[in-house]
Amino acid sequence: MKKTLSFLLAGVLAFSSLFSMNVQAASDSVQTMADTLIQNYGVTSLQYALIDNGEIITSGTSGVYSKSENRLLTKDNMYTIGSTSKMFVTASIMKLVDEGKIDLDKPVKDYVPEFRMKDSRYRKITVRMLLNHSSGLMGSTYLNGFLFNDNDTQAHDSFLKDLREQELKADPGAYSVYSNDSFTLAEIVIEKVSGESFTEYIRKNITEPLSLTHTKTPLDDFDRSLVAKTYYPNTPMLANGVDNANIIGTGGIYSTAEELCKFAQIYMKNNSLLSAESKKATFQKEYLRGQWLADEPNIINFGLGWDSVNLDPFASYGIQAGVKGGDTLLMHSSLIVLPEYNMAAAVTSSGGSSLYDQILATQLLMDRLYEKGIIKGAETLPVPSQPVQKALDGDLKKYEGYYANFGGIYRVDLSDDGLLTYKNAYLEGNEQAATMIYVGDGQFVDPTGNLAMYFMEQNGNTYLNVNGASELPGIGRVHEHSYFAQKVELSELSDSVAKAWAAREDKGYLSILNKYTSQAVATVLPVTSVALKGNYLSCYRVIDANTAVPEIEIPMSGSRDVGIISFYKEDGIEYMKLNDNLFVSEDAIKEVHRDSFSVRINDKGYNQYYYAGPEYEGKNISITVPENAGYVVYDSTGIAVLNSVNSKPESFPLGAGCYILFMGDAGARFKVEIKD
Repeated sequence: MKKTLSFLLAGVLAFSSLFSMNVQAASDSVQTMADTLIQNYGVTSLQYALIDNGEIITSGTSGVYSKSENRLLTKDNMYTIGSTSKMFVTASIMKLVDEGKIDLDKPVKDYVPEFRMKDSRYRKITVRMLLNHSSGLMGSTYLNGFLFNDNDTQAHDSFLKDLREQELKADPGAYSVYSNDSFTLAEIVIEKVSGESFTEYIRKNITEPLSLTHTKTPLDDFDRSLVAKTYYPNTPMLANGVDNANIIGTGGIYSTAEELCKFAQIYMKNNSLLSAESKKATFQKEYLRGQWLADEPNIINFGLGWDSVNLDPFASYGIQAGVKGGDTLLMHSSLIVLPEYNMAAAVTSSGGSSLYDQILATQLLMDRLYEKGIIKGAETLPVPSQPVQKALDGDLKKYEGYYANFGGIYRVDLSDDGLLTYKNAYLEGNEQAATMIYVGDGQFVDPTGNLAMYFMEQNGNTYLNVNGASELPGIGRVHEHSYFAQKVELSELSDSVAKAWAAREDKGYLSILNKYTSQAVATVLPVTSVALKGNYLSCYRVIDANTAVPEIEIPMSGSRDVGIISFYKEDGIEYMKLNDNLFVSEDAIKEVHRDSFSVRINDKGYNQYYYAGPEYEGKNISITVPENAGYVVYDSTGIAVLNSVNSKPESFPLGAGCYILFMGDAGARFKVEIKD
C-alpha cells in the first residue's frame, strides 16, 4: 500500500527583546510571576535567585520536582542550563587569555591544528569570532548531542571530523548570527590549550574555587536524582529520563539558580578569578564589529558570550546588563549580570522557555534596584494607538516578492491603498495572510498598533524587519527589534533539474542516524519534506539536480542553523545529507506484513522504520529489545506514543497506521510478535 507522510518537522523562528514591568516587592511580584508561569505557560518547575555583593538575597521555587513522586522541590535541585553554559566557556577562554595562553585575535587553527574545513576562509576564524558568533560556521552540528540517561560524547568527539566536510555561510567576522558550533569549537580550544577536558578545566578553575557543589557536567559523577524531572506534552504524566546535553560548552552544564548567581561573580568587580580587563572585554559591543541594526537596547546585542550587553529596561536607567539565556529541548535558564553593582539574578526551569526565565530574572533585579534606591520607578511605555491607514507612497512596491529566513520562505505583497500582507509561501491560497497597515515613513503597523514592519537595504541585500511589542498576560510586555527575513529572487530551473526535484515532492525523508537514547525522536517522527518554491527549498537555493545551498545573510538569528543539502542514491534508495545528519526517502519504510518477524540494524547502523497499516489496529505487539538498542512508536499523525527509553511494556496495542522506529548498534536484532 502507498504510505504518505503528510506531516513535517518545522523550525519556528522566534526572537524577542525586552520589557515593561512593575517594580514591587520581590516576595510579591516575583513569586506571583513564577506561579503564573507554572499555571499558564507550560512550566513544570522553576527556581529563582538574586545575589547582591556576594550574598544571596532572594531565593525561591515554584512547581513540583516530579508529578508522581512525593518529593519537595528545593534550591539544590539541578537543571540543565542550556546555552547559559556558554558563559562558562567564555570565562574559561578569558582566564587563558589572562594567563597569556590565548590571544582572542589569533586564528583558531593556531590552537587547534586539526581544525580544517572545505572552505579555505576557515583560516581567518579567530577565537574572538567564536565568542561573538561571527565565525560564519553553518549551524548546529550536534547529532545525538541531546540524550536521555546517556552521557555519550559522540557529538563532541566527531565535531572536528564533521566540520571538515562543511563550508562557511559567511566571511568570518562579517556579521554575528547565533552559532552553537562556535562554542563547541571554543570548548575544544580550551581543551587543546589547557591539556584537560572541559569538565576537568571548569572543575579546577571555576566550580571548586567558587565552591559550586551543584554545578556539574554530564561527565561528572553526581547524584542524578537531584536533576528535576521533565515531561513532554504528549506524555504529560510520564517523566523522561535525565536530560543529557553532551555538547557541554554549547549547552550541557547542570546548575541551580543560586549557584548560577554565585558563578556570575566571575564577571563582577568584587571577584578576582578574571582580570578587570578580561571582565570588561566580555561586556563590549561586539555586535557592532559587523553588519547590524541601529545601536540601541535589544535582547540580541552580542558581547563575548553574552546574548546582549545593551539591554532594556536596565539601559534606560543607564545600567549595563549582560544576559545569557539557555534552552535544551526540555530545560531552560536565564542569567542576568549587572557588573557595576555586583548584582545578578538567575532562573532555571523545566518546561517553558529561556525568555520566560529572563522576564522573571529581570523583575528580580528591578525589584532590588528599586529597593536600594538605585532606580526611582518603572519606565512608562507609550500606549499604542490604532494605526491610520495611508496610501502607499514612494517606491515601496519594489519590495514585493519572496523573503526567506532559516525557518521558511514567505510571500510579501503590497497594495496601493497601503496594506502589506505576508504568509508562508508554500501555503499560498490556503492560509490567511497576516496584514499590516501603512502609516507613512516606510512603516507598516499591525491593527493593534503594537508591532511594526519595515524594509531595509543593507550590504547589497533587502530585509524585512520587525519592531514592536506583545503582551504575555501575567508576565510582562515583550519588545522585539530584529531582522525577520531577506529578499530572495525566484527563477525557473532547467528541465532536467526541475524533473529531479519534482520526483522528491510530497515525499518524506526520515532521519536515520539517531542513537536509541536520542531526544530528537522522542516527540514526533523525525521527518522532513521537499517542496520547492521556484528554485528555492525554504532558504536554500537549488544549484543542481542534487544540491541546495543557503542563500541568506541575516544577522542576529535569521540565518542560524543552516547547511548544504545534498541528495545521493545507494542501492536504489535516495538519501539526503545536511551537515552531520542523514535522511532516507520514505520509500525505505518497510511494511509490517507478518505477525512474527525480526528487525536487524544494518552494518552502517542506520535506523529502521516500519509501518503498520489499519488492519493491525487493536492488535497487541511485543518487542524484544537487544542490548544498546531501543524503539519509538508513533501514531498515524507522527506523534510519539511510546518510547522504550522511558517505558518498556511487555506488549501494547497498535493504532491504525502507526510507525515504529528501531534504533541500535550495527547488527542489533529485535524480535517482534503481534497477536490479536
